[in-house]
Amino acid sequence: MSTMTKDEIRNFLLQGTLTGKLGTINKDGTPHVVPIWYTIDEGDDIIFNTNGQSVKAKNIMRDNRVRLCVDDQTPLFSFVLIDGIAQIERVESSEIYKWAKNIAARYMGHDKSEAYGKRNSGEGEILVRIKPTRIFGQKDTAGW
Repeated sequence: MSTMTKDEIRNFLLQGTLTGKLGTINKDGTPHVVPIWYTIDEGDDIIFNTNGQSVKAKNIMRDNRVRLCVDDQTPLFSFVLIDGIAQIERVESSEIYKWAKNIAARYMGHDKSEAYGKRNSGEGEILVRIKPTRIFGQKDTAGW
């Protein structure tokens, strides 16, 4: 088992269709954790979209501290933890569509990206940007 480098972390986060498990803080202080589709921009911010009325969106509006965990399910097992500050982006629907289509291409394939991009950028959808404050990656956790 060893700690990942910055490049290894970025490559890990962008490989395949690994989902992120996003942790936000509920109104009563309990954790709320849900899987998300995401991507990373050129500045290493995590980008995802969601409905503005979702629990995670409401939690972020109230307390924007988040944790994202991305892990693989194949031996020797690796993971990345990101603590960050989530920001709701006030952008045009065309900007949400651009990101939603990009994310959909990753998870559903390029042939379905336009349809999913439209679906995931419709009325009520918002764009969320996580600015990492701490990143930790561990690779080969089951290794000797």
